Amino acid sequence: MGSHTVTTMHFCFETLVPVSHDSAFRFFQNPSQLELLHARSPRVRLLHHENQVRIGAETWVEVTVAGCIPLVLGFRHTLFEPPCRFGEEAIHGPFSKFTHVHEFIDRDGITMVRDLLEVCWPWYYGGKAVLRYGVAPAIRRMFQHRAAVLIDLANNGSLTNCVSSSLPLPKEI
Repeated sequence: MGSHTVTTMHFCFETLVPVSHDSAFRFFQNPSQLELLHARSPRVRLLHHENQVRIGAETWVEVTVAGCIPLVLGFRHTLFEPPCRFGEEAIHGPFSKFTHVHEFIDRDGITMVRDLLEVCWPWYYGGKAVLRYGVAPAIRRMFQHRAAVLIDLANNGSLTNCVSSSLPLPKEI
């Protein structure tokens, strides 16, 4: 392998959320919930989305890097299997590849929300060192923050309130 290789990392984040499986899926299937999940953090701003996750739908966000650098990321949904999982891949941004699969697993009335990420970082943006020491820690912090907010939203009833007025759970496509 030469110096022009792509470096890949895999991540798995799991959060036990005290809500039903269907409620957790419904909450996440609306991309506007990203704003609620990241409301306490100025790092993520929703730019554009379609109102519901479906194959082919796009979601665009701006992430602030290093406290001052805005980075626009675009994602297209490529997987939709309600109420078990859905996923997207990056179509715009610095990543060579970025896939994210959200899984929702019933655990006796509460839900395990599992996020599986595959992140590939190109050599021309610093390769392995930047991925390992810059990108990966930022991803870990973002998902730790999101997990805490998600549990708070479930415990204070906000998560259930967000989905009570939503559309019925769609059938698998």
